[in-house]
Amino acid sequence: MHINIHLNNEPPSETTLPVSSTTCPESTPRVAETPKEYLYFAYGSNLSPSQMKQRCIVNPNLSGKPLAIAILPKWRWLICEAGYANVLPPPGLRVGAQKSDVADKVPVSGSEDAVYGVLYKMDLKDEAILDGYEGVDCDAEDADGSAGVGVDIRPKEQGEGDYNKWYLPAKIFKWIHSEDESDNDNERESGREGLSGDGGGGEVDVLVYVDEERVRLAPPKTEYIGRMNRAIRESVALGVNERWVEEVMRRFIPAPEL
Repeated sequence: MHINIHLNNEPPSETTLPVSSTTCPESTPRVAETPKEYLYFAYGSNLSPSQMKQRCIVNPNLSGKPLAIAILPKWRWLICEAGYANVLPPPGLRVGAQKSDVADKVPVSGSEDAVYGVLYKMDLKDEAILDGYEGVDCDAEDADGSAGVGVDIRPKEQGEGDYNKWYLPAKIFKWIHSEDESDNDNERESGREGLSGDGGGGEVDVLVYVDEERVRLAPPKTEYIGRMNRAIRESVALGVNERWVEEVMRRFIPAPEL
């Protein structure tokens, strides 16, 4: 039995996580078209490796280790009416409410017209935990492609979930190397080995959590502001473009008072 517990609205404890955060066994079932190798593209509060290590309690040293900074060209970043981060795909990939006049009001994401994210290599059991945080409907129906987006990108319907799981290429902005690891060791231990995109400009397949239904611009929930400021601080330190943060995220997330 799959139990869907939507936890994306709850801030993580600084020390422990609720046991109920594990939901879908292993992670949402996959279809043959899903990439065999992919990284998780975080664009909201999970830009923070600190939060990822708190949430990914099965293998935090793997799942909470940032591997690269990447971008989704032509995608748009917003805070939606739920009060949390969402991303809107380019017009040719939109489904449902993403095709509405409301979605058309989401502004272009900065001068680069792209969304930045931090990439992680997920343990499948930790991915299942994230499915719970993101409110993925584990029992949603298989997509058939009739919405206009291929099942290789969108294998499942969103169903009753808060977010759906999409798989698509992202462009590498930079790989993150640990100071105490050689390139070969870093690739092998992190899971980067065998993935394309050795330097900036290459591509890798990524998992992106997308809310297809809530695309209306809105202010963030109060509790989310602090977590997003931590995510901004940590991701900029890793290499996310600070100008992009100011152009895009700061429209919604006020900077902390000094």
